[in-house]
Amino acid sequence: MFFLAAFLAAVVAFRSLAPVLVCFVILERSLGFATGYVMRHTTLRRSGAIASLLTVIALLVGGAMFLAIRRTLPLLQFVREHGSEYLADLAHHPSVERLRTMVGLEHEPLSNVVRKHAGTALQYATGTAHIVLFLLIGFVLAIIYLFEREELHAWTAEVAPDSLSGTLMRWFGYVADAIAVTVKMQAVVAVVSATVTLPVLLFLGLPNVPVLFLLLLVTGLVPVVGNMIAGLVLCYVAYTAKGLWAVGVFLGVTFVLHKIESYYLNPKLAAQHVKLPGLVLVVSLLLFEQMLGFAGLFLSFPSLYIASRIVNEWREDDLRRAAPELETRA
Repeated sequence: MFFLAAFLAAVVAFRSLAPVLVCFVILERSLGFATGYVMRHTTLRRSGAIASLLTVIALLVGGAMFLAIRRTLPLLQFVREHGSEYLADLAHHPSVERLRTMVGLEHEPLSNVVRKHAGTALQYATGTAHIVLFLLIGFVLAIIYLFEREELHAWTAEVAPDSLSGTLMRWFGYVADAIAVTVKMQAVVAVVSATVTLPVLLFLGLPNVPVLFLLLLVTGLVPVVGNMIAGLVLCYVAYTAKGLWAVGVFLGVTFVLHKIESYYLNPKLAAQHVKLPGLVLVVSLLLFEQMLGFAGLFLSFPSLYIASRIVNEWREDDLRRAAPELETRA
């Protein structure tokens, strides 16, 4: 119990670093998989494979930044010269007016709405900057780990597995595994939801289907509420493009997808990694959401995964201790 208390205390003490750990695990597992693929299909060793991947990533990021800057500069010039006229036209655009009517702001000047929500927009911008920073730190740590993986494994192998240090390192390894499994599961859910919804987008003939499909993939990575967010956006697009009957179609699709994800797909995928009944997994999701709010949707399965690995470890230790006594009695 002392080891468990130390583990929980470390989790609470360093909880502010959780986003960095999540980014590190995702990037390390992804880059590690890509490195292994390159090594299997070329004559490069690990360091050469990692260097080649970094070169490709640098070229892609540099090209994306070049294209973004190239497209942004004319836009900034346009805003400088015609910004006020563009905003005035935007305020009276039919889509904007319909959106303001739907949210009950049709009688309030657009400038007041913008000022009222400026603080919220700043918070979202700050949150986005933090995410970019976490990704950068996680990327650097992942690259360092991949270059020094053998040395790190040799160093950890020298630590006694039954000691406090060895136990904490092993249990934090379970945390990393839980993050990786959770992301993999949610990626499967996102692909399934987007694939099921794509025929509906094509059937209704909505505009910008590739963008909407990408929206479905991204929001599908958010457990439970992700398809609800996508459903709201799709309902608005359907309303502006086809009318209320299309909104009804998407409400039905969103409802069905939500039930499939919450009560079938997620428990089915989770049961492959946590040997618990599906009802227990659903109840755990509800309890974590009640205790921790929105964050509980993300923490339910990882907590069950880590707890099951620790309990299995304790059970195996008890069996090893009991084995000599059983042999003696026999």
